Amino acid sequence: MKRYIIAIAFVSLIIFISGCTGDSNKTNETKTYSQNNISFEYPASWSIATNRAPNATVSVADPKSIDSRTGYASTVFTIQKIAIPSGSNLNSVYNENYAVMFNNTSYQRIFEGNTSVNGENLYENRYYVTENGVQKEQRALWLQRDRNIYVILMSALATDFEKEKPLFDVILNSLRIQG
Repeated sequence: MKRYIIAIAFVSLIIFISGCTGDSNKTNETKTYSQNNISFEYPASWSIATNRAPNATVSVADPKSIDSRTGYASTVFTIQKIAIPSGSNLNSVYNENYAVMFNNTSYQRIFEGNTSVNGENLYENRYYVTENGVQKEQRALWLQRDRNIYVILMSALATDFEKEKPLFDVILNSLRIQG
């Protein structure tokens, strides 16, 4: 009788482990984007998206998050490239941007500080934005390459942002921007 219990426990463990492994492999599948001196991996279920942001170089989005009213995805990862104006620097452009942005009542700051991604120090700003009655959470990371600023923008419904964070991290952890 004891052998049967051990055998059943062993078979149950194998079924449990194989079930977990099968699901995790699907979430780890990725595609690669490599253009305009930017490369990264992104979830295989996502697509290259239409860029709505000013100065957007590339956007990838989860097609399952498309809003039927607007036709746009709510879960989006975008990289913007901005030439630094003469007499300005990363810090001044960053500060000017958010001084204007947070004067608009549609934006509410959650966090501002510095962070590190792939060993590089970046400016970080997290905030809520309400558009057409829908609240989104956005995380913007700012870095400089030569005379250009790159803004890495992650956006999702406020209720879904933490759930989407591991997918955003797949992209961030593989992101490479050449000067």
